[in-house]
Amino acid sequence: MRPLLLAPILLLGSTRLTGSWGVAYPPADTSAPRAPIVYLHGMWATPEDSCPLLAHAATARGFLVCPRGNSPSSPEGRMWTGTYATVAPSVHSALATASALSPGALDRQAAGTLVGYSNGAYFAAEIAMHEPGRWTGLVLLSMRLDLDADRLRAAGIRRVVLAAGNKDGARDSMRSQAERLSAAGLPARFMSLGDVGHELPVPPGIDGTLADALAWVAQP
Repeated sequence: MRPLLLAPILLLGSTRLTGSWGVAYPPADTSAPRAPIVYLHGMWATPEDSCPLLAHAATARGFLVCPRGNSPSSPEGRMWTGTYATVAPSVHSALATASALSPGALDRQAAGTLVGYSNGAYFAAEIAMHEPGRWTGLVLLSMRLDLDADRLRAAGIRRVVLAAGNKDGARDSMRSQAERLSAAGLPARFMSLGDVGHELPVPPGIDGTLADALAWVAQP
């Protein structure tokens, strides 16, 4: 299911960068370069309809970059397919372009946070495991996953949040996955996205949850 669209009024005052590579929002505070927060959207979605949902919470902490999926999933939507090798170029291109369009706002050397929704959550974890030291936090939304705590820890991931709506079929699996990761020694927690199914709640419904998730995974 495609995420719900964000009411245009919520975008007032925001600076949005956009192009064929995806969508990005520079940090609210641009007095110093900020670490990247990369969001991989789900199937049938686009950066244009899903990135704004995270913009308010994410730009309070970092530079939000939302790459465009590497494969069509509908006449308008995109998705992620293949392996790390086929997905990573889209992510790296989006980071490079966003940085060039907003000079000095993105710290390309800082360890960042990966966020993924549904189909994008699987590939967010894949990117983390294939880029040691590049990412320290994972926020994975609405997707049944089988994560390897040892591989994530070896790649430098310090904390993982798994989240889903109360009516999402992935909810129980994600809660159990958080418990398994914690039992294996990798700090992880489950968070509810509220009384929704397999969709992202619109702001302000997602703002507090995402802000808490990003703050928690950013801890040492």
